[in-house]
Amino acid sequence: MIKINLLPVKEDKLITEAKGFLALCIISIVVLAVLIVFNSSLLTEREEESKARIAEADAEIAKLKSIMGEIKNLKDKKAKLQEKMDMIIKLQEQNIGPVRVLDELSLKLPSNKIWVDKLSIKGSKLELDGKTLENQEVANFMKQLENSLFFSNINLKKVTKDKAVQGVTVLTYGLNTTVHFAGRQEQPAQPKPEGQQQPAAEAAAAQPSAN
Repeated sequence: MIKINLLPVKEDKLITEAKGFLALCIISIVVLAVLIVFNSSLLTEREEESKARIAEADAEIAKLKSIMGEIKNLKDKKAKLQEKMDMIIKLQEQNIGPVRVLDELSLKLPSNKIWVDKLSIKGSKLELDGKTLENQEVANFMKQLENSLFFSNINLKKVTKDKAVQGVTVLTYGLNTTVHFAGRQEQPAQPKPEGQQQPAAEAAAAQPSAN
């Protein structure tokens, strides 16, 4: 049988192209749908991972807060303990310190040619007045105090002639010093090299003789 195509050639071509375009659109829609489903699945997976990381971070933060709280408690306990220790040390200094200082002072007197007549302690400052038979005894006394862990900043106030006792001229001296009731932690100052400022003890020895 002979078939006769009654449609125009152009219309047949358009139908063929329309079928191809429709097929392409269907394929594109299917691919797009697959991509959307895949992307949605990927986003869901990443969201779950993010939630898990956030939960881990929250747990770590809570742990750190707990540790910081413990550290703060330890610091508070340490501060209270240090305060108690400081109070104990202060009480010991108030009760025992002056006795130790006076004992140290008596031990540092270089000989029976020098003695103390009067002293007073105000805070960490000690004022001392006494008598001696020789200037050198004052210098030796000051050197002994400089080498002690209980005294520092020894300053000579005066060395003057006093009235004679049985024909022997007596000198009156005065000095002040800083007192360390618990003892200094640092070592006493070493003698300065020649050419530097004259120490107070040397200045005492250089005072005019009582003869």
